[in-house]
Amino acid sequence: MGASIFYRLGVHAGAALVAGLALVAPARAQTPFRPLDPFYQGESAQREFFGEVAVSGELHYRSADLLQPAPEARVGNPFAVSVRLDYALLPQVDVSGIVDLSGGLGRGPVGLSWVVLKPYWHNDGTDYAVRIAVDPASEGGLGFRQTDVAFLSTSTLSPEWTSDFALGVRRVRTGFETTLLDETDAFLRADGERVRVIGRELHATWGYNAVFDPAGSRVSLALLAEAGDYTLVTSGPAQPPVDSTAGEERVRSGIGWLQAGVEWSRPSYQIAPFLSVPLVTWAVVRGEPVRHGPRPDHARFGLRLTIR
Repeated sequence: MGASIFYRLGVHAGAALVAGLALVAPARAQTPFRPLDPFYQGESAQREFFGEVAVSGELHYRSADLLQPAPEARVGNPFAVSVRLDYALLPQVDVSGIVDLSGGLGRGPVGLSWVVLKPYWHNDGTDYAVRIAVDPASEGGLGFRQTDVAFLSTSTLSPEWTSDFALGVRRVRTGFETTLLDETDAFLRADGERVRVIGRELHATWGYNAVFDPAGSRVSLALLAEAGDYTLVTSGPAQPPVDSTAGEERVRSGIGWLQAGVEWSRPSYQIAPFLSVPLVTWAVVRGEPVRHGPRPDHARFGLRLTIR
């Protein structure tokens, strides 16, 4: 039923829906230490819907930030919710809008988080794609707050096995407001301080999928790696941050994840639960190293539903 409705939307209706996302969900700033990243987790270089439009919803849970000392130190609701609208702009080009609905769960205002352009092509048994995503929030100058560019490939190894690879870079120029955390926390701030974040990130994913039915349902296992180098500039009513010069700090971090998931596919929908466990965490905050091995207590899990 959902598929037939979307098929009848047509080219103009689909374009209107994408434009409508920008109107009803105003863009807002994000933080690089976000609970939900819509990219690199289960991304494929193949288009996964068959009509002109698909709608996905994702519910995601995470414990405390990996740079916090304990789950008890987390602040706010650990759940995040997002909705994604994909539209087939051309036979081999998609445009998408991703809306953060976490404000409905106490995490702040609803807003358009990303606008995505994704061209595809196929060559010699392998699908390729370049995904360009921008955070449309304005900062009063030229450019976007965040830009993420990734190269994706999906190889068909046999009728039962496929392999996914992704490599991407992200420019971060955003900010957030903080609250008081535990004194041992690496990001100790007083209430109401505002932190400006400027930096770069590198992301990589490599995984395999076992296909177990003709509809393309699969079990997946992947390794994810992410690294970031940030400058944090603090301002606000509170006193200057400890051990910083002119309110600036540098944070470098890297995290390796093991992700497992199942994707149950049918022509009109997909249901995909997933689980991610951090295998290694490394960071340098205020000149102090932070290192951890596997941390099952900081696992992240979620569920994605796609109507196509």
